[in-house]
Amino acid sequence: MQNLQLCAAGRRGTAVSEVDSLMLARLRGIAGAMMVLSRETTTGEARDRRVRPRYLLWPGTIAKIIGLLTLLAAGLIVHGLPWSHWDGFYELALGFAAAVFAAVVVGRGLRHAFIVVASVVLCLVVAEAYALVVSAPAIEIRTPGFSLPHPVLGWGPGHPGVFHDRSLDGKTGSVIYDVDYTIDQFRNRQVISAPTGTSVAFFGDSMTFGQGVPDAETLPQAFADATGYRLHVLNLAFPGYGPQQFLRALETDMFRDLLTEPHLFVFLTAPWHAERSACMSNFVLRAPRYVMVEGRPAHKDKCIDHWPMRLRSWLTRFAIYSVFFEPVFGGGAGPADMDLYVAVLIRAGQLARERYGVPTLILYQPYDAYVRAVFRGSIPHPIRLLCTLRRGRHLPRRNTRYQADATPYLGRTCTGWIAPASPGAPPLTPCRSPGAPV
Repeated sequence: MQNLQLCAAGRRGTAVSEVDSLMLARLRGIAGAMMVLSRETTTGEARDRRVRPRYLLWPGTIAKIIGLLTLLAAGLIVHGLPWSHWDGFYELALGFAAAVFAAVVVGRGLRHAFIVVASVVLCLVVAEAYALVVSAPAIEIRTPGFSLPHPVLGWGPGHPGVFHDRSLDGKTGSVIYDVDYTIDQFRNRQVISAPTGTSVAFFGDSMTFGQGVPDAETLPQAFADATGYRLHVLNLAFPGYGPQQFLRALETDMFRDLLTEPHLFVFLTAPWHAERSACMSNFVLRAPRYVMVEGRPAHKDKCIDHWPMRLRSWLTRFAIYSVFFEPVFGGGAGPADMDLYVAVLIRAGQLARERYGVPTLILYQPYDAYVRAVFRGSIPHPIRLLCTLRRGRHLPRRNTRYQADATPYLGRTCTGWIAPASPGAPPLTPCRSPGAPV
């Protein structure tokens, strides 16, 4: 009997100990959970054990949000800056900052990849800075609104008024020019001449516009002065324009209201304008684009609508390209681009005669070395280019040499004028008759 009582007491003791152990485990679990909750939701101070509200963000999350907002703000600032040669450097630096931010934010799986990307972009940033310092492009400071998008020509004066233009040497900081441009009510460079009557219109780029010179020293103004202000002289040029803007303006008759009594059209050009008519320059993305169709230039779209042009323009806007790659791989126009350039000028001369009944005077600036490089010495002298312009020749579909018998003679639509050659240059031989070989 006594043994039974001891056994029962032992079982009760075992049951009590099991219950105590279970209760102790539960209490430990609750205490551990409370400790975890305390570590995650309290401010961490010994005297302050209040629970942190759920809507408060962790410091790490706040830092990520601030970093993202900073990158977005920097991108907006870079996008809103006036154009400069340092735009490519700013974009690469912003790309490096974005890659570093991504390497910090993402998980371990992608972190190494973004570190590699950041390293590559950093090398590009350093190379771009070096190229800019070596090339030292001029620093342009202009009044905002001087050049804005134009629906027909791509860009042009934003509004009438006086615009200040200051150019500084990239190395020394010395002033290259510091002038004002007066844009009249028709958004053209002001020319003091006869207000009405027989008109002479000048088309072209910065050379005709008079970039870097005051209103009184532009080419159209000099012509107005020389003719005694008897003619109504128009300066329809603008920096960056090429032959395609000349042709497109005549095709669309956008200056018809100004050309009430036209007498002569003048276009100043140089062989490197072929890069502009072929959409090769990085600043002509919004310019009209022409392609050769059955031997004639046909308006297609804008340069920016053709993705190879957009890619090339994006690459050439960096100083790395002009300093490191262009000297090795070469640049400039090719024979097909020169064909398009000449064809655009000829077609513009034809339209001037057909629609306005006036001749076109082409002022050509010789650059023999450039033309020889284009054709790789396949023509004995660049005078053939001038002869093609003077004869108003219609180019064939495939033509790498300007031959007199390559296409039918269409009549003289352009009046050729040869600028004085550089000192020491060989004399230019005159063009032969249309039927004779050149």
